Amino acid sequence: MSTELKSRPHVVLWGVAKPPNAPSSSGFCQKLETFLRFSGISYEVGETIPMKAPKGKVPFADIKHDRKTVTISDSHFIIRYLVENGLIKDPDVAAGLTSAQKGESRAWQAYIEELLYSAIVRDRWYIDENYAVTAEETFGSIAWPVRPIISWFFRRKLMKSIWNAGMGRRSQEEAQSLQKEAFEALEARLSGHLYFHDSEQPTCIDLIVYAFLANTLATSGNPYWADMVLRNPTLLAFTKRMTTLLFPEYELLLRRIEEAGVLS
Repeated sequence: MSTELKSRPHVVLWGVAKPPNAPSSSGFCQKLETFLRFSGISYEVGETIPMKAPKGKVPFADIKHDRKTVTISDSHFIIRYLVENGLIKDPDVAAGLTSAQKGESRAWQAYIEELLYSAIVRDRWYIDENYAVTAEETFGSIAWPVRPIISWFFRRKLMKSIWNAGMGRRSQEEAQSLQKEAFEALEARLSGHLYFHDSEQPTCIDLIVYAFLANTLATSGNPYWADMVLRNPTLLAFTKRMTTLLFPEYELLLRRIEEAGVLS
């Protein structure tokens, strides 16, 4: 093996189990994989459970470069490490975004990750019928009788986390009203645009928006949000375009988009 091949940067993305032809059931795992796929860096996906992660949550990553391996938690800090160490290019810099555009992207990122996704995750784990679907999708590959124990433990831990963050203190109607507001805002912002900032290629916020759209459309555990998106040509066209560009193997997702019947 040549020295060049030995030193080639490589990332092991550790997250919840996922099929090879579908998005992750974790929005943040999907976000990280979307950045890795877009960047072209060598990577692989490893299966773990949050209880085994360094900070008790996924994703975390083993980043191998310059003859060392660095383990980092949290999708945001993993991506930042890769950019700051020259292992991947910053999509915003490559697209020539201004400081104001970067600031707008960061505000949208916080809105999507901290409020919208939190409201969607609340639906998945607080509503019993959604939980039954989500648990099967997330932990279905784990052998019985360990599966229900891990599922119960994870639900209990996640519900406590959502409660402490504030979203769990809201009623179902309030949480879903926040989803509707975010849906309308995203639809308005992307309407008439191929990408968020009219760039020639995706920027960071495009990758983030796509990752969470793909994650939420690949599950049956958040029907309120998915039903809105599946009726909307703007968000579906964006998701289809990004899937075709980055993850053409997501055949079930592409089929679900086509079967929605709203794209010409």
